[in-house]
Formats: sequence, structure tokens, C-alpha cells
Amino acid sequence: MSQSVCIFEDKKFSNFFPLSLSQPVFDLRIGMRFLRARLQEEFAGASVQVILRDYLAPVFELRTPQVGVNLEPVGETLFLNGRLLCFGDELKGVLEKVSSNQIAVKGGYVVAARLPVAAARDFAAYLRKRISEETIEKLCEELRGLAVAVKPKRPSRKRPLTPEQAGEGTYEDVHAVGQDSVAEKPPVELTNLIAKHGVAQIELPEARLLSFPWQLIEFNPQVIADDFGKLPFRGQSEESVVYPGVQITNEENVLVGEGAVIKSGVVLDATDGPITIGDGAVVMPNAAVIGPASIGSHSIIKPLAQILPGTSVGEVCKIGGEVGATIFGNYTNKQHDGYLGHSYLGDWVNIGAGSTNSDLKNNYSYVRMWCAGAVKETGRQFLGTIIGDHTKAGINSLFTTGAVVGFNCNIFGSQMSPKFVPSFSWGQGDDLAEYDLARAMQTAEVVMDRRKMKFERAHRALFEKIFEISFRCNRNV
Repeated sequence: MSQSVCIFEDKKFSNFFPLSLSQPVFDLRIGMRFLRARLQEEFAGASVQVILRDYLAPVFELRTPQVGVNLEPVGETLFLNGRLLCFGDELKGVLEKVSSNQIAVKGGYVVAARLPVAAARDFAAYLRKRISEETIEKLCEELRGLAVAVKPKRPSRKRPLTPEQAGEGTYEDVHAVGQDSVAEKPPVELTNLIAKHGVAQIELPEARLLSFPWQLIEFNPQVIADDFGKLPFRGQSEESVVYPGVQITNEENVLVGEGAVIKSGVVLDATDGPITIGDGAVVMPNAAVIGPASIGSHSIIKPLAQILPGTSVGEVCKIGGEVGATIFGNYTNKQHDGYLGHSYLGDWVNIGAGSTNSDLKNNYSYVRMWCAGAVKETGRQFLGTIIGDHTKAGINSLFTTGAVVGFNCNIFGSQMSPKFVPSFSWGQGDDLAEYDLARAMQTAEVVMDRRKMKFERAHRALFEKIFEISFRCNRNV
């Protein structure tokens, strides 16, 4: 086993905008944790490094100082694509097939590689070039052109595609219903690197690389169950408090962490999937949590909340009302009544009272969603809203089916949101103006200070960079 492990981003990072504007793809939440943590758990004691976009590095280093960022390899290194999603022993199976001086690919994208030091250094340089500032500039030009040129087609009334038909786990965007995914040819730089170092290339058809943000939502119930199956402990921790009157169904499928508090009248129903309540979390009276579901540490589930299957709540969140099949990042609040379903909300998001999203179209046809500059078929009948980090929604906000709302937006009013809201937007419905950058950062500083967190110089630089990227991508829209 390689002593050095490197988890990397690739060119598909833009498919996960706006979530990946401020986070590396491998740090997006799924299940009880995030993609990188699920990969790292297989390498206890190994040196773990990451390759990510340069502008993300300062904030990542603040948050994760123990992980090396964009370093030159100093020995044999195992590289793993950060979009790789494995269940059970699948990762072990992948690693067993990748020998020293081999690269495993699928559809032209590298899944894993195990390389000696010279080849590892060249490969790391190749990876960094694929996500460089030059690449981001070209990407902005492409997205700007797509935003102007692509006109949404009239929705089809055909039966929704199955996930397999829509290209789940494939590497090419599916632009039309039923269109097969076509594999990319490996870039010339990669082909030259393979030839230079005598690297063997193998195909790994069974690998599962996430390609679209809606796959995070779709796989979430299965990932929660898989994460729970790997836990060393079940049941109630000694320091937890479970009040009289709590109803727990299928107790062996429930974990209550250290210092967690479950108030009277709460129902924890793990009949159809596990439930985890993180350390220091509080579930307030008469709330219902139905598994599979995961509540992060120090989060609060408000009274009468309905946490439905497939929901993951990050750390230090406050969640109320009805939510189902939804992923919440850290420090995100949706405290009040209103429905969110089949959605993904990033970090530091706040949703006002009475706000609701649609996750099913009136004609029951498949949902189309903005992705990488174009509105794409998803093949999913149920799909709600994707909201980037630091966005705020006022009371009674309405989000249309398949809406995508960018980084640091301020949305208010009772008009239905458009299908796509660019980052740093301010307003309601289609009446959107640019959110002043200085005011946006000032608000973020206040919000973070309330959680005893400092808005550092690195955060300021991140906001400025995302503002620049958003302007370059959307200035002609």
C-alpha cells in the first residue's frame, strides 16, 4: 500500500457549480460526511494530500491544516479522483486492480493511479494544469457562450428516464433524452506522460465517478446506510440524554452521539434505514426523524420538524419544518415551516420562514436543471433546489422545480425563482441586481462572527475570486 495518498479534483469541477465554486468537489457533503473523508478512511496512518484549484487552497488550509495542498510528490503516490464514490469494500477492489506504475481510467477520466516518484511529479503537474487559472478562464468563456446561446427546449411529456438511461455515474453530460454517453479520449498530455514513464493504462468500467450534483442527492440514502454500517458503535452514548416519551423504532439502527439530547415526544423511526444523531446535537420536542437520516454534531432539530428519509444535516445547523431527501452543509439554517425536498444547500445558507421548493413537476415529467452553463435533462422525476454557500432567502421564498441558486445570493419576495440565479444576485423573481461585493462580505463576516468564527483574509480573497468568476461567466446574460 502506498504511504502517500493524493485525492484530486479534475476538470469536471464546473459541473458541480455553484456548490463547487467555494468548495473542492471532494469536500461536498454526502451521507454522514463528505467524499474525501469516505476515501481517506481506508488509509489510516498514510500521508494524505490533495490537489485542488489554487484559489480554494487558503480557505481549505484554514479548515484542514493537517492535509497537504498542491504539494510535489516525494515518493510513490496513490492518486484517487475526488469524485469517486464507493460502497462497502468497493474501494479495496479498485486498489487491488491498480498496481505500481499503472493508471486506471474510465471514459477518458483518471479514476486512480499508483505511480513512482518521477511519474507522480509529472502527473501531479498535469492534474494542476487541468484545474489551473488558465483552465478557469477558458471555462468562463465557454459558460458565457452557453448562457447566451442555449435556449431551453419545451419539456417532454415522455416517461422519465431511469438513472441508468440518463447517464448516472458516466463522464459525459447527456444533452438530450436517451443520448448515450460518449467517452472522451485521454488528453495528449496524459498520453505523453504515460509513454514517457512507461506507465500501464487499464480500464476500470466498474468505477463510480459522480458527474452531476443531483447524484449527490440521489445516492445520499444509500451512502447514509453505508456510512452507518462502518460505525464501530451503535445505540446511545453514555453522555447522551434521552427524555421519557421518546419513541425509537428499530433501536439497533440508531446512533445517539456523546452529549446529544433527545426531548420528549420525539420519534426516531429507523425501520427503513439508519439514523445518526451527532455529538452535541439536540432534537427538540415532537420532532420526527425517519431513516435513513443523519443529523450532524451540534445541530438542532426544531420542535415538530419532519426529517424525512434521505436527509443529511451538516454540523451546527438549525432545521425545522418538513425536509426530505435533502443535504444541508455546515452552519446552514432552515428553522421554520416550509418544505424542502430533493435538494442540496451549501454552507452558511439561511432559509426564511414559510419558504418552499417544488421537487415534482405538475405533469410528472423529468426535471431539467442548469448545469455547467446549460439547462440539461436529468432523467429524475424528483429534483428540487441546489443553493450555493452563503446564500440567504427571505420569508415565503419560492423555488421552482430544479432551481439552481448561486453563491452568496440574497433572494426575497413571494415570486417564483427563475431556473437559474447567478452568484451574487440580489432581488426577487426575475428582477435581479448585482449584490455589492463589499456588502456581501460584510454580511458574511457578521454571520460567521455569530458562530464565533472569524472572516479571515482567505475568506475575503475567496469571495473576491468567486465574484470575478461569476462576472466573467455571466456578464452577457
